[in-house]
Amino acid sequence: MISTIQILVLLLAVVAAVAVLAARLKIPPAILLVLTGVVLALVPGLPTLELAPELVLLLVLPPVIYASAVAMSWREFRFNLRPISQLAVGCVVFTTIAVAAATHWVLG
Repeated sequence: MISTIQILVLLLAVVAAVAVLAARLKIPPAILLVLTGVVLALVPGLPTLELAPELVLLLVLPPVIYASAVAMSWREFRFNLRPISQLAVGCVVFTTIAVAAATHWVLG
């Protein structure tokens, strides 16, 4: 039986290898890490790992966002500021309307 520590060490090795591969392929590491996660989730026989959403939001997401922000090019950000703003506002408006409609439908 494989212990939890061994699984975590193996996962860290996979993450490191994927990060190196992403650097060589010159693609964002997050994309390759997500694809690797999907592939690993489909492998039969691997133990399932359930994480609380609070754990992911508090411990996993902030370092990922920080790493992306540090690696971001300000020139590209300024060049894409208009589409970024339009998508952000559009998503907020759509979500607000969808939540209002769902609440109205549920509560009658």
